[in-house]
This record gives sequence, C-alpha cells and structure tokens, in this order.
Amino acid sequence: MAKALPEDTVILTAGCAEFKYNKLDLGDIDGIPRVLDAGQCNDSYSLAVIAMELQKAFELDDINDLPLSFDIAWYEQKAVLVLLALLSLGVKGIRVGPTLPGFLSPGVANALIEKFDLKPIGTPEEDVEAMMAGN
Repeated sequence: MAKALPEDTVILTAGCAEFKYNKLDLGDIDGIPRVLDAGQCNDSYSLAVIAMELQKAFELDDINDLPLSFDIAWYEQKAVLVLLALLSLGVKGIRVGPTLPGFLSPGVANALIEKFDLKPIGTPEEDVEAMMAGN
C-alpha cells in the first residue's frame, strides 16, 4: 500500500505496520518524512486528534471532508477499540482487513457497512485509486 501511494501523500501510522513502513525509503515532502509514526496501536488516539485538529484548521464541518483514509488491520483485539473510537467520532469509509474478526456477526457487520460505509481492504492499487478519488 505504502509504495502504491502517490509521492505527495503522507502516511500516518500506529501499531505494527510501522515496522514495515519505516524500512521503506519513501522519501519526504519538503523535508517532512512521508511516514509519520504515532507509536503503538494504543497511540492511535494521536491520529484521531491530528484528524480533528486538521478539521478545525481547515474549518470543516465534518471530519469526513478531509482528504484522509483510515485502514485498520485486524491482527488483534486492540483494533476493535481503534475502530470504535473512530466510529464514535463519526469517521466513515474506514477500510478493514485483511479479514473481519470472527466475532463480528453478519448482522453487526451489515449495520456498520450501512451506517458507516465500512469497507473491506482490497488490493493496494484498488484502494489507492479509491482513496485518491475520495472514496
């Protein structure tokens, strides 16, 4: 995914993904590294605060008006808390994967898809194309 993103995009990460991204030479944008790491999964709150502050700075009524995409990998239970926190802030269009957690019933999954536009993670190329189109 990181390699497929345009060179003028910034990647904010928290959790295990940082170990993969930090090893990639993705360059910088005007001296700012393209990969900005907030720390562990538990530090995902920092990423939500960044998004809320950007919403204020750009005087947007809705956090979903930011050119921002959230992808959550389901590797352990902490991801559920990250998802719930983002949903409580009204964030929509979150990509989750590579699979949904086993405890998420089809009824709950469908409700999240309908209300919050939850999406499965696809291929990097498909996801980047959708992100750049604002989807």
